[in-house]
Amino acid sequence: MAESNLFYCDYDVLSHYPSGALNSKYKTDLDGKLKEINKIEYSNSSITDSFKNGIYKSYITLDDLILYRVFGLLKNKESNTLKGARANGGFASTEFAESLIDAKQRLALDPSWMNTKVYEEKILLPKNSIISVGIVAPIKTKTGTILEGGADQILLPKDWSEEMVMGYRRVTSRQLLHKPYFSMRIKPDADMLRENENIYRPICPACGCDDVDILSDNDKFTIIGAKGGVYEMKHKCKNTECGYYW
Repeated sequence: MAESNLFYCDYDVLSHYPSGALNSKYKTDLDGKLKEINKIEYSNSSITDSFKNGIYKSYITLDDLILYRVFGLLKNKESNTLKGARANGGFASTEFAESLIDAKQRLALDPSWMNTKVYEEKILLPKNSIISVGIVAPIKTKTGTILEGGADQILLPKDWSEEMVMGYRRVTSRQLLHKPYFSMRIKPDADMLRENENIYRPICPACGCDDVDILSDNDKFTIIGAKGGVYEMKHKCKNTECGYYW
């Protein structure tokens, strides 16, 4: 049985919070960190259309900014080509992905773009960078589903350096319970795809940490959930700020 002070998963009471709720506590605050400049006009209309109502402003950053980018590639087995979103793409956000579904909704990631959303990177954008800022526009998919968008959208400087990346993580299927954990341990290669076996390593569902203990038979324990369910804990997150069992 588990000690009462352990942080563990009670599957009886897993719940879904409103998309964006966790980010309201942790997202990067842009107030006082931007100076407006003449609006950058983009010849590619898809850039303008990606901002809600086509509205955005251009700025120079007055301080370093922490930003996040969700990405992932798929391989066309017939043509042996890669499609999807690369790590060094143009768009980022002030908020991290709370889950795969939340990222799809908040960032309005149309499935036809083939962004697998497998990975997220944490970016340190340096002071004096030129960016454009708006809100992610809603889109309607081919099936008629509306992806509402609503996250802050940042168009990064062209050809920004991967040296700005502070860490990577895999995006969780379950909603995070903590601010996410990023690491250079799982730096994805350009050709790392969904079928790669490394994608299926266990990650902490509470913070996304990839440094996980698989408990031995002697260390596994059971908990009784709030509704009487009995669950065996098989993993432990090694992030000292988390320590989640599941």
